[in-house]
Amino acid sequence: MLGTHVELAIERYESSWGLGSGLRGSGRRMIRAMAPVPGGELLERSGEIAVLARAVRAAGDGVGGAVLIEGPAGIGKSSLLEESVREAERAGLRVLRGRGDELVMDSSFAAVRELFWRRVRAIGLDTLDGAARLAGPVFSAELGAGDGRDRTSAVLHGLYWLTADLADEGPLVMVVDDAQWLDAASARFLAYLIPRIEALPVLLVAALRTGEPPGREVAAAAWTQPPIRVLRPAVLSAEASGQVVRGVLGPRADEELCSSCHEATQGNPFYLRELAAALAIEGGRPSVELARHVRVLGVDAIRAGVLVRLVRLGAACERLVEALAVLGSGASLRDIATLAGLERVTATTAADRLHEAELIAVGERLAFVHPIVGEAIASQIPPARLAAMHGAAARLLVAGGGATDRVAVHLLMAEPFGDGWVVDALRTAAQDALAQGAPEAAVSYLRRALAEPPDAADRLAVLRMLGSAEALLPAGGDFASLREALSLATDAQVRAEIAFELALALCGVFRNAEGRAVLTALLATPADLDPDTVELLETAVVFVGLDDSAAAGDSIERSRPLIARAVGGETRDPRTLAILAGVAAVSGETAATVVQMAERALADDRLLIDWLDAGYVTAGFALDSAEALDLAAEIAQRGLAEAQRRGSIPMLLQLSLLSSDIAYRAGDMATAEDYGERALDFGRELGTTGGAMVRLPAINLERGHLERAVELIESVDVVTAQAWGLVLQAERGRIRVAAGNVTGGLDDLLAAHRATVAAGLRLGVDSCWVPAATEALVALGRDVEARALAEQELAEAKVFGAPGRYGAALSMCGTLDPGPAGLDRLREGVELLGRSPARLERARALVNLGVGLRARSEPMAAREPLAEALDLATRCGGWALAQRARAELVACGARPRRAVRTGPDALTPAQLRVARMAAAGMTNREIAQALFLSTKTVEGQLSQAYTRLGIRSRAGLLAALEPANTRVPAG
Repeated sequence: MLGTHVELAIERYESSWGLGSGLRGSGRRMIRAMAPVPGGELLERSGEIAVLARAVRAAGDGVGGAVLIEGPAGIGKSSLLEESVREAERAGLRVLRGRGDELVMDSSFAAVRELFWRRVRAIGLDTLDGAARLAGPVFSAELGAGDGRDRTSAVLHGLYWLTADLADEGPLVMVVDDAQWLDAASARFLAYLIPRIEALPVLLVAALRTGEPPGREVAAAAWTQPPIRVLRPAVLSAEASGQVVRGVLGPRADEELCSSCHEATQGNPFYLRELAAALAIEGGRPSVELARHVRVLGVDAIRAGVLVRLVRLGAACERLVEALAVLGSGASLRDIATLAGLERVTATTAADRLHEAELIAVGERLAFVHPIVGEAIASQIPPARLAAMHGAAARLLVAGGGATDRVAVHLLMAEPFGDGWVVDALRTAAQDALAQGAPEAAVSYLRRALAEPPDAADRLAVLRMLGSAEALLPAGGDFASLREALSLATDAQVRAEIAFELALALCGVFRNAEGRAVLTALLATPADLDPDTVELLETAVVFVGLDDSAAAGDSIERSRPLIARAVGGETRDPRTLAILAGVAAVSGETAATVVQMAERALADDRLLIDWLDAGYVTAGFALDSAEALDLAAEIAQRGLAEAQRRGSIPMLLQLSLLSSDIAYRAGDMATAEDYGERALDFGRELGTTGGAMVRLPAINLERGHLERAVELIESVDVVTAQAWGLVLQAERGRIRVAAGNVTGGLDDLLAAHRATVAAGLRLGVDSCWVPAATEALVALGRDVEARALAEQELAEAKVFGAPGRYGAALSMCGTLDPGPAGLDRLREGVELLGRSPARLERARALVNLGVGLRARSEPMAAREPLAEALDLATRCGGWALAQRARAELVACGARPRRAVRTGPDALTPAQLRVARMAAAGMTNREIAQALFLSTKTVEGQLSQAYTRLGIRSRAGLLAALEPANTRVPAG
């Protein structure tokens, strides 16, 4: 029971008011403290109500939105939420309700389940289809599977489509109270939904209390983005405060008393009503002396007033609300009574009395009428007793088969006593949280499990699980749990597994040197490891070091014997083969060697099905680099289908980048741009835009969007300590040269080249940087350097053996040689590129040949390659090169037709992709789910595509998308 804490509260309460001990009497009347004013109207809230009404009407008309009502406790946020519910009911919209709860802030998707569970239960989990099925783990952890990063993004995607599916049945209003106490997973979903909500007939209305201690407003990030509308209700004026007070006390409340109440509460509606309620308890006419006491009364005494009202109801009521404060709003009366130690009849009677006193609301589940009431009661329970009650609540829920996360949140607040069942319960809850895509909750549970603590035999398992969960957190950290697990492990194979996981986690936050050190330390004593494990670890050392400019040289040397063993057929592990194929591509091995290892790696389906450490996409990039583009494209499409099935944003990001690069090398610039923009969108969602921008600026350059290319590349922080940062530096140099910053661009290009040479890497595999560098050198009068650089690229390309790169190098060298040998190289480059899938590079070589012929006073001969180049560049969507070819044709005396973009080239990349998918028979919903768009966006893009293609429906899409429509005859 509340005991002496309440007694002291009563004494403080009475002394502050100058009252006697009559409050302990049983005959005082209770009043309706929660009513806004008689009649129920909200005072001075007409502006807020109008905004909510408009938002509800808009959702009913199919235009979604989000409204946040924020302010301090008691300002009337919940009353405005209820007003939005009434507006929705008047308009015939369905309402879904959920709320944050301080008790379950460390749980997983608690508020989301409250929002959706009734509807999901009604339709059945087994009826979820399409992308909505990915939300299944939120409602049943048994439905979760796959990598943790996949699960986190997949569940968000699934919840969005669950929302969309429910909205298809009729417009929705989603109401979320106490958003400051949302669990992190629910807050993450709302942050995911809000930018997409306008495309749905859905209104989200949430209330968030400000002024919470640091770390408790976990949902704050969700409310900082458009299209949200923020309402901040003001305190009541003195006049409105008087209305509230008189609404409770009647006309006997004079001006001085009303003014005193307004001053004491600063116009806070809830505190005003509670203060008036306390005054009403005394009965009689409030005196001037009482009014003076009100002026010095703080709102803390109002909380004490709540406790006073509770004590008057008796011991059973006290015990019941204590148990409710521990179990949390929404607990069943049965569980509350059991925890309180009350018989059924006694508990029912106590609940009725508490309801009559307006301290709790009674429905399917009990709840406090206002969080402040629950907080006031919980704050008076002594800490040790509160912890013991939480432990008892956990045992009660376990015995009753309660949800694992509800058990866990009570154990978080219970005192550790070394109980094995506690560790088991927390581990089970953590497994469920990971299956649901809520790593933050899993981390909280597992850290508490360590504090219990587990016995020595279980500690290693808990540490490993905790380390895996911590690696999924966006903040990263020092991965102390995995480090401790590594120090405790005695089995060599287990140590190897932990070290491998720790190294990958460190590399995930760009601490490659530390990850490499972990692996090399383990390999110092490899005697107890099986040969395949040793080889995998050695390969990992190479791969980790490859992205570290300082360690790349050593990694290349280490890779030589590994690659030799792989080429000789001694290597079987698909991850090892995939990683070595990627290493071989950038370290001077031949394209044939790269393709051989990549094909063997990809022959093992585990690389895709298990997504083994991104080995699948690594092998795909290796094939792409070696110009095995048909096979690479097949691999990318298989991967994208699997990524879409899983709803995995990380997979979609990597495979979109791969698909963009394949299309870029093949010369399909529209497709390259589309995939590149999608990769950038996914990168923004995951907070990693740098890697997503490696190829997109160059694609925009080829598309003739120079300003966009400059904007993109200049927005990236280039980190030259990392290998991909050197590629970005080279790409920045290319764009700067094209934009006219010849000196700055050349500095970037040559700096990136020197750094990659020092590291033993081949920059030309990942960046077509040499033509831009030679152009800049010639512009600066450094022709000798330009020719030397071009010859070096030609030698490397010849050794590598990919026809596209070799043909482009030949053509570049031909442009720098004005003699007969130069012309021969120009022609040889065109011929070699004719056997390559690199169509745009062939068009560039044709332009170079035409320019070379014109420079040698053969304008008529130049027209044929230039006309072919114009046609090919146009069909590739390489508008910058097409413009150059046209200008050269004009200079040769030809009169080429103006390029009229028809067919696919009339569309933006996004419109083209949607049109192609529609032409293949996919519905708008299927397209939207596959592309992670809204159906409204797909409908808009298709409508625009029909207009540009000159058709009225998807029936004409197949004919309109024929490539022949993009041909531009030469004059």
